[in-house]
Amino acid sequence: MPDAGMFAAADQISVAGRDLAVVLTSEAEVEEAVRVVGEAQKRAGV
Repeated sequence: MPDAGMFAAADQISVAGRDLAVVLTSEAEVEEAVRVVGEAQKRAGV
């Protein structure tokens, strides 16, 4: 991610979220994605 402040980070997160919404085609994939993101969030301490 470029070091251009919080707005650039928010933009990148929005794009990543939209990309996930496009490629996840089943409920099982969505559940797995939520689990993986939750694990990453815990590791990041947020």
